[in-house]
Amino acid sequence: MKYYGICPASCGEFVQGIRDKEEYLSSYAIDMYSIVTLEEKLNNISLGPSKSRKAIEEVFKKFRLPVKDSKNISLNIDSQIPVGKGMASSTADIGATIFATLDLINKNLTGEEISKLASTIEPTDSTYIEENCIFNPLNGEVIKYIGNIKNSKVIILEPNKTLDTMKIRNTPNYKDIKLQNKEIIKESFYLLEEGIRKNDLSIIGKACTMSGLANENIDKKEGLKEIIEISQNYGAYGVNIAHSGTVVGILIDEHMDDKKLIEKLKSYKLDKVYNKIYTHNIIDGGIRRKLEWNTSKIL
Repeated sequence: MKYYGICPASCGEFVQGIRDKEEYLSSYAIDMYSIVTLEEKLNNISLGPSKSRKAIEEVFKKFRLPVKDSKNISLNIDSQIPVGKGMASSTADIGATIFATLDLINKNLTGEEISKLASTIEPTDSTYIEENCIFNPLNGEVIKYIGNIKNSKVIILEPNKTLDTMKIRNTPNYKDIKLQNKEIIKESFYLLEEGIRKNDLSIIGKACTMSGLANENIDKKEGLKEIIEISQNYGAYGVNIAHSGTVVGILIDEHMDDKKLIEKLKSYKLDKVYNKIYTHNIIDGGIRRKLEWNTSKIL
């Protein structure tokens, strides 16, 4: 018998930075997925990535099951999500693995409980939570639920360049540099909450743009100010970034012609840096079961 977990990607974060002396983020989910399949086998066992393998073991430990019993579980991951770009690929793999393991042992955990478990493996994103929230990536704790946005898309600018999240976090004086942006980030979180409460993409976009520009002292995104200017002239709502990744997102609504904006970006030669430019829907977060989704539409 096979067991499944399906977890969405993100396109970076709406906002990320220091708030009340700790680092928080609010990431958002897009319709790009990692699908994990587990199967109990006696031979030809696929171990899968080490972090996801550890996720299986952590679930067994949590429910006081012998870890040795997990050795016969074959782990396979089928993922659309680019690695090392700040799109929560590792988060999705780990979360989908935890979910599939829960299915296998016939147990349940909430999205927040899964987040806390995943954070013991590595810093995580808030994409396990169905509702957008303000979230501590180091311990998986939701500080505040802030709601969902509807009928929105993101144009994703993806470069070849990758970035190691832990390398960024281990930068000397990382937290001190982040603290320089504290007031901007405070205002960005305030605007994000207001924008989501009012379902106003222009306010959400302003929050994202402020947070993205503030992060330039941590990791510069090539052409960011030009991308913002082109987007504003087109009428897009704002620009967000992967704060510890390399992708840039342009927020639009479902009625906007993304192809025209992509053509405009390419006319400014931005595709020389961001060699893949494409559009995805912004969706609610949360990990899915196979029965809830037609995987042929996902992959």
